[in-house]
Amino acid sequence: MLLQIRDLCVSAGPHEIVAIEGLDLPAGRRLGLVGESGSGKTMTAMSIAGLQPPSIRVTGSIRLDGDELVGLSDNRLARIRGSEVGVVFQDPLRALNPTMRIGRQVSEALRIHSDLSRAEVRRRVLEVLLQVQLPQPEQILRRYPHQLSGGQRQRVLIATAIACRPKLLIADEPTTALDVTVQKGILELLVRLSDEEGMALLFVSHDLGVVRAVTEHIAVMYAGQLVETGPANDVIERPHHRYTEALVAANPGQIGGNAGALVGKRLRAIDGTVPAVGHYPSGCRFRGRCPHATDCCAEDPEVVRVGLERHHKCKHPAHTLLGQVDDGAR
Repeated sequence: MLLQIRDLCVSAGPHEIVAIEGLDLPAGRRLGLVGESGSGKTMTAMSIAGLQPPSIRVTGSIRLDGDELVGLSDNRLARIRGSEVGVVFQDPLRALNPTMRIGRQVSEALRIHSDLSRAEVRRRVLEVLLQVQLPQPEQILRRYPHQLSGGQRQRVLIATAIACRPKLLIADEPTTALDVTVQKGILELLVRLSDEEGMALLFVSHDLGVVRAVTEHIAVMYAGQLVETGPANDVIERPHHRYTEALVAANPGQIGGNAGALVGKRLRAIDGTVPAVGHYPSGCRFRGRCPHATDCCAEDPEVVRVGLERHHKCKHPAHTLLGQVDDGAR
């Protein structure tokens, strides 16, 4: 197993932000981390890379290829970032240095983490710019970020993240600021690179349709906890947790691909908002917004296994894989 997370707790002062009992990502596979804004997706991803803010405390275990990451010094984490873990951020214009040429930025990780000569670094930079399908790489590496389009800047970020051929690529909402046509190209690129390089991909998004197109497995987060995991198609087509069910119902166009059928129809929304950190309710954290909640939902839900790969934490689950309704009396 490439990435293993066990009993992870991310906190700010006395307040718990993220609490994950267990999450695995095998080498070369793609996992989607989904949920509304404020669910803890980005904080989880940044904790893996050691990029959480200084005021944030991380405990528990995050193992990458058997090596423990929690508690490592900043210097050790800096050696892992770029070489073994690559990160693609949401906003390329903010992530790229506006005063540095593209070639220097893409080559930085290579200069830090490899023993390549200057000529070899340049060849690798040109190679990786071609790999992310940027035309005329010789010209691109001499340009500054403001001279590129949004899609080109995002491809530069991806090139920078994969230059050292990392084992794990973390993509945090990498297409949010892009138009639909450019978004499609970036998503196809991430899938292709994962397949070609044998690189594991942790893809963070709030969009179930996008995650379904990119990943093989899905982990659904709500209020800092994992509420359901399983194969992407199974989770979306047959959700068990009521939060997952609500997410799917709120995204029919993106998931079903038949936007024309929605014309003139009212879209379903999830009432309320994700509770703020420090104000999580007892038991199931979704119960304040769930129409199926009962008194027993104030008790901590257990992890329920359905089949070999499905897990959820819901006392009143939706339909099971056999199309039956569980009474939820746990």
